[in-house]
Amino acid sequence: MRRVISLTWITTGITLAGLGGVTTVIPAAAAAASAFGIRLTADTEDITLDFVRHGQSTDDLNNILGTLPPGAHLTDLGEQQAAQVAQAIQQEFPGGIAGIYASELVRTQETMAALAQLPGMPSVQVLADLNEIPAGLFEEQPRNLISEAAFFLPMASWILGNLFASEPGTNYNGVVFEDQVNQAVQTMYDNTIAGDGATTAVASSSGGDIAIWTLMNVRNPDVWPILQTVLENGGPPPNAGQAILEGNPTDGWTLVSWDGIAVPATPDLITGLFVDYRDLVTVPQIALWHIWEAIQGGDQADIAAAMQTGFDQVVAAVAAFPQAVMDTLTAA
Repeated sequence: MRRVISLTWITTGITLAGLGGVTTVIPAAAAAASAFGIRLTADTEDITLDFVRHGQSTDDLNNILGTLPPGAHLTDLGEQQAAQVAQAIQQEFPGGIAGIYASELVRTQETMAALAQLPGMPSVQVLADLNEIPAGLFEEQPRNLISEAAFFLPMASWILGNLFASEPGTNYNGVVFEDQVNQAVQTMYDNTIAGDGATTAVASSSGGDIAIWTLMNVRNPDVWPILQTVLENGGPPPNAGQAILEGNPTDGWTLVSWDGIAVPATPDLITGLFVDYRDLVTVPQIALWHIWEAIQGGDQADIAAAMQTGFDQVVAAVAAFPQAVMDTLTAA
């Protein structure tokens, strides 16, 4: 972890120096926060996101690592799980559901179809950005110690703040994953706010996607309920398990419950300090990756825009870090 911190601070310093120097950090904080889309007060309407892992699929039954669309169908047990979670969701949110979403994998669509068939529910909308993290070299291979480790170790690196780790045989790293799921979340948020008053969106994806994005983004990433469900059920969360979040893309997200386990809204001191660290070290990595993507595209305007956006993002993150740490210590 010390190596990650050092590399990130070096990257941050180089980025800032190359674009005008760190002396502009504090005076530019307010302007940078505005450019980065960060609001200093929580003045954006909150919604509820209910992420649901798909029911048991034939890949789950046969212990196959399959991540690419269209993928495997639900088993009979998976259909039962989908029906049960649909009834539970209807009871949990009597105020209605603003939108129902699934990835391009048929197992997620079949899971959400059970909810959409209930009276008064909207139809299922397919979002490619909810697709699973690709298994790369281990696609369609049996799940064993080697394939599972190769698949999940990069994700563990993302959680710890190293977004440049890639899935084996792919260019799919933590920045690509973050951009992808963030786009899906933004779409669901926008649709919910523009809806008829219901403030809950329900989406089905894989357990890995749900767990990793949650741990990478919420303000209270309590790892213990997730580990508990992994140890007890072999999945994070188990088939048809739910992760319920509240918040918005501007001010952030809070994990409310994980597979029925309530999660404290305020993290403990160690978790809070980790979140502050996470929010600092990931920003320059995201900025550099977007600059690299723009360079590969070759458009000078895109490169300049990526560099300016990256500078604004790093300035905002560095300026916000000391106050975030103080707030964490005070809350603890």
